[in-house]
Amino acid sequence: MTRLKGAPEALAGAYDLALLDLDGVVYLLSQPIPEAAATIAALPGLDCRPVFVTNNASRSPETVAEALRGMDIPADPAEVLTSAQVVAEGLRGRLGEGARVLVAGSDALRDAVEAEGLELTEDPVAAQGVAFGLTYATTWRDLADVTIAVRTGAVWASTNVDATLPTPDGPLPGTGAMVGAIAAALGHGPHLVAGKPEEPIYRAALARKPGGRAIMVGDRPDSDIEGANRVGIDSLLVFTGVVSPRLALALPPQERPTYLGWSLAALLEPHPEPEWNEAVDRIECGGWVATLEGDEIRLSGQGVELDAWRALCELSWAAADMTGYDPTRPPIPVGEAAEKLLAV
Repeated sequence: MTRLKGAPEALAGAYDLALLDLDGVVYLLSQPIPEAAATIAALPGLDCRPVFVTNNASRSPETVAEALRGMDIPADPAEVLTSAQVVAEGLRGRLGEGARVLVAGSDALRDAVEAEGLELTEDPVAAQGVAFGLTYATTWRDLADVTIAVRTGAVWASTNVDATLPTPDGPLPGTGAMVGAIAAALGHGPHLVAGKPEEPIYRAALARKPGGRAIMVGDRPDSDIEGANRVGIDSLLVFTGVVSPRLALALPPQERPTYLGWSLAALLEPHPEPEWNEAVDRIECGGWVATLEGDEIRLSGQGVELDAWRALCELSWAAADMTGYDPTRPPIPVGEAAEKLLAV
């Protein structure tokens, strides 16, 4: 049974590495999230090293760090890990130094491949490996060359398989959409996927401090949190991106986090642990009580709003796993404070 943990003091103090997703956690599109800069600046004082982990392979670590500093967020290129770097490391590991690689992607992806001692080639038939990442200039010819190379025997590595990417115009086709087109022609997908929720990017991040305790901070349960669960590290789900607390109630087991927080600032806060009373199917957190009665969850009490959602998530997840409870059912408020919280 998935269970939210508690932290009696600042959460980051329990970890050596904080793996930070970018869009939705550190910034939203091009705007910094207000608490991000101060939180990240405070991490070294808690002996917790930040690692900015991104599926975006279109920018180099230097470019990412420069953009973060432009938002007054402290960042060094050595603290950035992109899926382009992981693709290049993966191809070198499989093919060896000097292998010929066809790159269909950004200049940053090409640079990462060369930095690993691999040889660039434009000939799909001669390629031993393929590094694929979406750019706004990706063409049918690029997809065709990747198809030819892989069909000829090249190892195909993709930066990610995200179906969409966020834009000011809303979600638009992402790398995964292009990968799907190639896979339809080949009859199979990539041999290696670098980005979240796949394990390679997490393994590369953990290698920044071997043996260190790590926590993943993300806003996407199906990417950031699921990947953390796959590699067995703790995670913090924040509500500054794509998911609300109400939607979190229905998360499947593989997407459930270890902690909940309104924003990245939750790394600097203590986290109360929900307390179970299994005899009566009741969970208490702060001043809130969530109770399972038949096929309904009732919320009563009062206190810090996030504690209510901690209690509700814990009980909703457990009930869904053990009793077949429908986690999409809205909780029933009992009392004025609960009515006000659940009305939002």
